[in-house]
Amino acid sequence: MNLPSTGFHARLKTATREAILDAVERRLTHGGLDELTFAQVAQAAGVAERTVYRHFPTKEALLEAFWLHVQKRLGLEQSIRSFADYLATRPATFARMDEREPMMRAVMSSAQARQARRGILPERQAGIRRVVAEAVGDLPEPQFTELCALAHLLGSAPAWATLKDDWGVEGARAGRVAARAIETLIAAAKAEAETDRRGQP
Repeated sequence: MNLPSTGFHARLKTATREAILDAVERRLTHGGLDELTFAQVAQAAGVAERTVYRHFPTKEALLEAFWLHVQKRLGLEQSIRSFADYLATRPATFARMDEREPMMRAVMSSAQARQARRGILPERQAGIRRVVAEAVGDLPEPQFTELCALAHLLGSAPAWATLKDDWGVEGARAGRVAARAIETLIAAAKAEAETDRRGQP
């Protein structure tokens, strides 16, 4: 008899959590993340401030959850299913960054958000390593880690911002440029590794 009620409360909890995270994004049109307060988030979400604290006991927890929320909205969790997905999702991901530019700028400029991103970086790095290894095969260190780092950088928000701000390349076109650069790097690394293998006695 309690199952429907339990299911309803779980859905309500999830919906409230999502509403709070959406409110964080909306608030970013008025200022940066570092200045954001729980009272502002609560007002934007239409909930009591204590409700925000119940879901996110600290600002660090809120920002870490928000960054995961951002990754989901940008489609980043899909990008590390395979190397083909990593390349294919760059145009749509960069276009979504354009659509959410105030939020992206705030996240990139926030010291607190950078710290929160570091908390989930190992998982992101593991995904990048997996798809790069799928594409390039066996590479020695430190070349493999360096290749992963470049693939990550070229497909990320800093690359989006540089292409947009410094070169006027925006949206899906910027994502296609980034994907071609990553693909070129991978092809060069594979060719170099194959040459090295042929040269071994």
